[in-house]
Amino acid sequence: MAIGHEGSLLEAARVARGLTQEALARRCGTSQPSLSAYERGAKSPTLAVLERILRCLDFELTLNERIVFHQIEVAGPGRSTALVPNRLWRLSPERCFAPLWVWHGREHKVFALGDRDKRAAGYAWLLRYGDETQLFEHLDAALLVDVWPELVDGLPPEIREAWWPLVGWTKDQAIEELILADAQAWGQDHRRRTATRAKRLRVFRRLAGYGLDPDQIRTLMRHW
Repeated sequence: MAIGHEGSLLEAARVARGLTQEALARRCGTSQPSLSAYERGAKSPTLAVLERILRCLDFELTLNERIVFHQIEVAGPGRSTALVPNRLWRLSPERCFAPLWVWHGREHKVFALGDRDKRAAGYAWLLRYGDETQLFEHLDAALLVDVWPELVDGLPPEIREAWWPLVGWTKDQAIEELILADAQAWGQDHRRRTATRAKRLRVFRRLAGYGLDPDQIRTLMRHW
């Protein structure tokens, strides 16, 4: 969701829910003129008011680290620089798989990001030539981790080295989340007395597949 100021955030949230200003004002106990002033940026809501309106729309106000890009030098033919962010981000499903239309030299290209093979080629183009807008609109952290093995060998070494820490950290984080989800599910089954020997074995094998040794798995399953 694009954010220029509090007003653009409120308007984007309201439009996403398909509500008029009048309907939202009634729902959250705010006058329509005040809501209009907030959206136009003519008046700034307090943090408490902003949170209350967003909650009425089933959104939360969260604090995320700002994404900042820096340029790196790339040797060889073609463009001599590329952009690298300080962290990766997630996209909505409809944005993840939207076609990527680009001009490469004098050639017009379309990458069908809904196709995994074409996504790898499209992501390779984004990492090498993409500007901030193109990267923000088409690159998804989880999908980048997924296609990284297919595209990494074709990247210039400078780009490969700059992006690998971001890809590796995201992959480790995803595995950690899966480990916790499996362990928590096992714990819930155990407390409900529905944890059969077959279920325990399935969880044990999944956790082993994430790289945990038997002692780590037993400790984790006992904890949950």
